[in-house]
Amino acid sequence: MQNFLARFMPFLILGLMIVILIAGLVLLSYLLIFGALIGVVLFSAAWLKNKLFPSKDITTNPPKSGRTIDHDDL
Repeated sequence: MQNFLARFMPFLILGLMIVILIAGLVLLSYLLIFGALIGVVLFSAAWLKNKLFPSKDITTNPPKSGRTIDHDDL
């Protein structure tokens, strides 16, 4: 009996690991699908909000004239 368990145990562990791997992939696929659905819903809501209620243009102020300093002159 001990010899049978010693031979059978690696196959049992391998089978259990395969089942856990497949279950993990199924769970990951469901998470990706639900995440994509939530993303589409949020994107559609934001798109509709921008189409129905457009934001005001903020660029009404003229650009300021002057000198732009990009770095320190040492």
